[in-house]
Amino acid sequence: MKKIVRNASLSILLLAAAGGASAEHSQSEWVEKFNLISEQYQAQYPDSFSRSSNLAWAEAYYLDALLEMYVGTKDPKYLDTFTLRVDKALALAKDNTGMGNDGYKGWGEWVYSIDAIQNFGAENADEQDETLPANWYRWQSTPETAFRNAVDKVEDGKSSAAFTVKTAPETNRWHVLQTPLRNAHKATEHYDPNSKYQINFHAKIENCEAGVRGLLQVYDFTDKKVLLNTYVDSKTYTNHTAEFITPSNPLNNVHVRLYASNYRKNCTVHFDNIKVKSWREYLVHDGMITAPMAKFIKLARTGRLETRFTPLANRYYDFLVNNTFPKWEKDLYSTLSGNLVYLFADDSSSRKPGQSLPHNQYLALQRTYAELAQIEGSDPQHRYMAQELINAFKSSLNIGHYQNNLGTQVEKYEWSYWSILTDKDTIADGYNWTGTEDTSHGNLDVVAAMSSYNAGVGFNRDEMQRFANTADFMISHCDNFSMHVNNCYASESLTSLRWWMQLAEFKPSIYHDSEAKLTQVFNAIQGVGQRYYMGAIAQLIKGYRVYRQPFDVVSANALPEGWRHWQSNPETVFLSHNSAFSGSQGLTVKNKPTYGWQVAQKIFDYEPGATYRLDSMARVFSGDANGRVMVYDATSKKSIVQKITTSRDWSPITLQFKAPSTSGHVLQIYLYSTKWQVDSEIHFDDLEIYRID
Repeated sequence: MKKIVRNASLSILLLAAAGGASAEHSQSEWVEKFNLISEQYQAQYPDSFSRSSNLAWAEAYYLDALLEMYVGTKDPKYLDTFTLRVDKALALAKDNTGMGNDGYKGWGEWVYSIDAIQNFGAENADEQDETLPANWYRWQSTPETAFRNAVDKVEDGKSSAAFTVKTAPETNRWHVLQTPLRNAHKATEHYDPNSKYQINFHAKIENCEAGVRGLLQVYDFTDKKVLLNTYVDSKTYTNHTAEFITPSNPLNNVHVRLYASNYRKNCTVHFDNIKVKSWREYLVHDGMITAPMAKFIKLARTGRLETRFTPLANRYYDFLVNNTFPKWEKDLYSTLSGNLVYLFADDSSSRKPGQSLPHNQYLALQRTYAELAQIEGSDPQHRYMAQELINAFKSSLNIGHYQNNLGTQVEKYEWSYWSILTDKDTIADGYNWTGTEDTSHGNLDVVAAMSSYNAGVGFNRDEMQRFANTADFMISHCDNFSMHVNNCYASESLTSLRWWMQLAEFKPSIYHDSEAKLTQVFNAIQGVGQRYYMGAIAQLIKGYRVYRQPFDVVSANALPEGWRHWQSNPETVFLSHNSAFSGSQGLTVKNKPTYGWQVAQKIFDYEPGATYRLDSMARVFSGDANGRVMVYDATSKKSIVQKITTSRDWSPITLQFKAPSTSGHVLQIYLYSTKWQVDSEIHFDDLEIYRID
């Protein structure tokens, strides 16, 4: 399904040679690199895309990278670009994408549908008549007037033959070469009924008298109706594109016919690469484009964005629940393990109609559900669907082993591109997709697992460690970044580091080894052709989480592990549901002027010379003092960095700091007020620390 990505990756393979090794680059240099490619992308693709494949395999990656850049930098310009692009994409969504009106807006694509005619390039000759293309038939024509031409074909390095039809005026009749529309994977339907089909072909005319043109016709013999006439005038091979709507009865006898427009005059017409495909909608494409929308909705509804983005988030949410989610309910089916999975639509969109989707495809939409499930108080159906779909994937995982840097055998997850998940699935159809998952599609699998973990469904921390071990194996224990998940194989483009890097939360070496690889090609990442690097760059900027504190401790009068009272007591610094931004509790810091500073303090274990970002939610609940977060070096007796919040409403607070260059210092995190001499109450919640270098 990732045709655009694969084509773009061909040039990317040359980057390592062009880039050369270089010193580590600063965050600001990577930000500048991202911004330049982002501007070039916007200039080249200013209006988004109407075709779902471009939205899924280009735009969706860009949108996700913009959100990750915002999380890493807190620069709202990335959100402004995000919303501008999403609005353009939604404006291009429509109900009838070629499949008729179903009440749900979306985007269509034709390129992935099965070929509606066989032997579209005349590559194969008929077993009984080598002058006749296999699966094609003559109508009132002869081997001299309608035949397979191995000489006058498209010179594209791929074509081995073409179709040629000639007039014979002396016979006083049409000379036609034709073939029926057929779905090789569905015996009960020749084609998708009442559907838009696209036909692409190359053609030219030769030795034609005045007024005679080449003609490709789609004709319904059952209803005796012309569905399409498209004409050829060029004397050199030229590409042609046209569309037609199929009859409502999927068993009508519909043919593609090749001939000249006037049988009374001389003319020769050559055709090649005649591809006829149905416009369909694809769940994986909808999942890819809606997952960034869901992440934006999550950020807005969990207070991480300015309030001006709330109406946009609400509009995006309405689109998901009124269009995307209900559209695909018809394709849900129970798995053998008792969960739910999506099936391929029962049409010509795939070679496995009615069978379960490959993992990356149903997980694309699962991630949309999982992002929404991270919103406290969200629709329980979102969590239910996220749980069901991720468990379907989980049931297909196997445990493998590899030897880590310490020489220890450790467990890693292994899985296939597609698994037999339901009683409808089979490999007897000739399509056995149960081989190892590839690294590029594996990106979609692991980012769904990560979103699920953050939503508290599917996987616990120990299980996520196995995914991290898989990433470590591919990135750092193969000769190159492996193209396969289960074993070392060839070399994958470094653009695919994108979402594997998120697993550094469970194994930090993933981030640093990825950074080293990306640094080697820094100079070669230039131009919009390298747009797929934006995702990996955004992960470098965002960093990986090294500490997370939701302040949801159950024990009464207790602080979380590692936190202590400093000049405070359980009456002035404590956990309470009144100070909860999310979850069951948050941290309350109450001033008592006669007590001095009232502080919640934690010692932070650091890596010498490392740079970190601390994010927290905070508010001034009451009083005349403001809230403050400080990182303090108790060894050097100095503040490294501090940030003050004056907001009476919950709002994010972010600060960045560099740890001492040597070990042995005692770094402390202080949560407290700006003024101890006045009565005041400050609330803190959802504190996280990321390493960003």
